[in-house]
Amino acid sequence: MPSVVDAHVHLLDLLQQGEGAGQFLSALDRAGADRAVVFGMAVKKRWAAGEPRRPGYHLDDNSGCYSFSLTDALVANDLRELAPGQRARLAPTVCGFDVTDLLAIEHLERVWDSYDGWAGIGELLLRHDDLTNPTQGEPATIAHPALEPVLDFARAHGVPVAVHQDSSSAGRPGEHEYVPELASALARHPRTTVVWCHAGISRRIEPRGQVRVLAELVAAHPGLHVDLSSAVADHVVPDGHPDPAWVGLIDARPDRFVLGSDVFGRPAGLGEALARFEPLLAALAPSTRAAVAGDNAMRLWFGG
Repeated sequence: MPSVVDAHVHLLDLLQQGEGAGQFLSALDRAGADRAVVFGMAVKKRWAAGEPRRPGYHLDDNSGCYSFSLTDALVANDLRELAPGQRARLAPTVCGFDVTDLLAIEHLERVWDSYDGWAGIGELLLRHDDLTNPTQGEPATIAHPALEPVLDFARAHGVPVAVHQDSSSAGRPGEHEYVPELASALARHPRTTVVWCHAGISRRIEPRGQVRVLAELVAAHPGLHVDLSSAVADHVVPDGHPDPAWVGLIDARPDRFVLGSDVFGRPAGLGEALARFEPLLAALAPSTRAAVAGDNAMRLWFGG
């Protein structure tokens, strides 16, 4: 099995709590993974006065979420507690800014300068089946003008931006109504590396013909990479068997895909989430297998 990098780990959950980076490193060891790309959580769940029980997840009750800027400091402080060798196994990214605030770039610049280990930006929560509606403020989308300087910042610093931009809405789960927004942003920023989290698929978003859409996008936009994590596993390896269409797409573009567990706050389940993709890796050409399992993530976030 090639070296594995988990390219999608949240050290914090939606209450901004977690078990610490050390526990995640232990989980990586148990999973046979070498490194991980780690985020905080861009929003925080409220516990509203009218809700009788403390929430543990954003769908537990009817209260909303809000942008949480402290998340990046919590991640940076956690990593500072690690030994240098441990810290080198984790690539932290900045996500704790309001993506609908035209001053977001100023916040990003200040946070970036506060810690010398940042490796990227994201996961930015934009079009999201379960989080868009309950999150306070304007609806977030990659088309928002506040993200234009953020995408330019990423290009100038040579780092990727990971975005959660669903292909469609929960009410139109089989469509691609939000893909043109992504394509337009990629066209405006051809030299920015953008990582499309979950390949545009969420639990309630199952767009038809997604392989075709992905093939067209990666062909047209050299900076686009695709994160295979979370709900996309149900499509890539349904019932544990790799879908030939996905295998063909990934083999045709071996430098554009990374794997992730998408665990958050607690590392339990990290190994199981990565293991879901083992049938896919086994079905890929050997050179593609190494690229998708770890080499692409090393290049994007670790300078390898």
